[in-house]
Amino acid sequence: MVGKWISECDLKSWKKIKQEIYGAFSSASCLNKSFLQQSGDKHYQTSLKYHGLNLKHARLAFKNLLTKDNVWAEIEAAVLRLLPSLDQKPVGVEGLRIYLLLNELLHAVLEHTRQQSIKLAEAVAGAVTRLSNESLKIIGDWWSSLSPSTMVRYVKVWKQALSEILSFKPVPRNSGVRNLLLVLQYMYNANRRVAETRRIPESDFCVSADEDFLLEDLQHWLLQSQRKYSHAEPLILCKFPIVMDLQSKKTVFDMNAYHAKITEAMKVCLNFWRTFGRSPSVLEDFVFVVKLRRASVLEDTMKKMADTNHRDYKRPLVVFFDGNRVIDAVYKKDFFYEVFHDLVSAESGMFMFNDSETLAWFSSKATQEDQRFFLFGVLCGLALYNQCIIHLPFPLVLFKKLLGVRPSLEDLIEFNPSVGESLQYILEDYQDDDLENLDMYFSINWDGKDIDLDPENSEKLVTSQNKKEFVDAYVNHAFNTSVENVFQEFKRGFFLVCEQDLVKLFRPKELQEVMVGKDFSDWEKLKQNTHYEGEYSAGHPTIQMFWEVFDELTENQKKAFLWFVTGFDRVPILGMDKIKMQVKVKEVEDLSYDQYYPETHTCFSTLELPLYSAKEIMQTKLTEALSNNKRIHK
Repeated sequence: MVGKWISECDLKSWKKIKQEIYGAFSSASCLNKSFLQQSGDKHYQTSLKYHGLNLKHARLAFKNLLTKDNVWAEIEAAVLRLLPSLDQKPVGVEGLRIYLLLNELLHAVLEHTRQQSIKLAEAVAGAVTRLSNESLKIIGDWWSSLSPSTMVRYVKVWKQALSEILSFKPVPRNSGVRNLLLVLQYMYNANRRVAETRRIPESDFCVSADEDFLLEDLQHWLLQSQRKYSHAEPLILCKFPIVMDLQSKKTVFDMNAYHAKITEAMKVCLNFWRTFGRSPSVLEDFVFVVKLRRASVLEDTMKKMADTNHRDYKRPLVVFFDGNRVIDAVYKKDFFYEVFHDLVSAESGMFMFNDSETLAWFSSKATQEDQRFFLFGVLCGLALYNQCIIHLPFPLVLFKKLLGVRPSLEDLIEFNPSVGESLQYILEDYQDDDLENLDMYFSINWDGKDIDLDPENSEKLVTSQNKKEFVDAYVNHAFNTSVENVFQEFKRGFFLVCEQDLVKLFRPKELQEVMVGKDFSDWEKLKQNTHYEGEYSAGHPTIQMFWEVFDELTENQKKAFLWFVTGFDRVPILGMDKIKMQVKVKEVEDLSYDQYYPETHTCFSTLELPLYSAKEIMQTKLTEALSNNKRIHK
């Protein structure tokens, strides 16, 4: 039939073909029984988990049909007439096959024309979103059973339609666009249920959006959050973070922070006019000024944060050290570096650390009355709000809990591999006899305390029947029960500064990377981005000797060097290409350069390098400086 439809024909034959096309594509039952999987009569096995279609045959047929524009026009018209009449809950699962076939049809259109039929895509999306929850679940299960390559093709259909609409000026904000977003959300949910080895990357769901659109969308979100919309809800891209890449999410968050800072400044002006009939003239009236002594950064910071009106946290942040009144963004970076290295340390007594002392977690011995945990949350929020990365050596579970995601055994494995992997071994490998021989009870030692995970039955043994209950209880105690009060104080402080709905745009890993940065290992990029001052140049013998020494450092030593110069061993996730270093000659009065160590100014990422007489001397002095932490002159 397909061959006849696309063959050359006279006017009389074309009239009959048009009727056949209309009959086939305006009938749900006709489409649903087309392209069945005939091999082994597999279509008879159609079920909640299996669609019974030969999608490859459907793909080929649609590709051939689209070679004739007049045939495609008739198909589109027939399908557009069919869609409004489709049942929300078809009788029998076979009635849902049409939605997979329509996805194949839309993909064939995209491949043929390199442009999606917006009208048809919106109409199909509308039909999908009208389905009952039961029908949507079946289609979701069918999507989950597709091969990754087919899933990618289907997602591409909806992404392309959405991308074309987002390129319109202005972007239409209607139910059609929202339906496209909803279908992508349904497919994303289906993909999340697939085994990780068959799951397509989450980045495959992202669409590009320019800053003008993101700003407009943020403005719509702000108006809606302030309940200034009385009519139906407009398209809010911020409610569908699955289609936003990390850059878009960060852009929206930073735009909102900028808006909040301007709003607070305007409120100050308005209050001054009302009270004094003039604008404020003192810097402290407009911004949030933090004055610190370098010798007591943590003490001064905690006092300042505790004494500050909470609304002032949202003003533009200005930091002054030791009476210096120069406003410079590098001092903010330096402030967060100093305070977090002091705060998240064993000396602060606020946190427990894992066996390797590489990760921190809230101590179960801490109390809700300790205001430092609230202020810790405020400081974390301020860093994100002011676009500064921080030293925050916490496991991913911290960011999961901030976003309302339940902790898992994987989180315990990250924080304490020996305990976590033992529990995983119990879950996956221990047999009944093995557990009996262990003679293990529902009691553990956590953070130096003996804990009964089942207080009502302290003699409860771990068995093959309740081993998952035991593991879940262990994880729950470690990350929830033992720290609930202090974590809630931390969370309260964090969201006092940051807008919770916009923080939830991020996935846990994204939030972690935005706040603490990412490992840097592109050392060639560091070389390219290094600038030289005074006597030094790229061709200077001392500089050439320095890079020879640097290349011979171990990877850990190179990361220590990055920290030595910049104050961070990680870099902004979206600014890795901005890592720069300045190198200048270290001034020495007696010119005995070989006696001195390299020094750094972390505020400006500047390395002061003596004019060493030999490579071996430079190598010794540099490695000793890195290992002994002979480093920072602010």
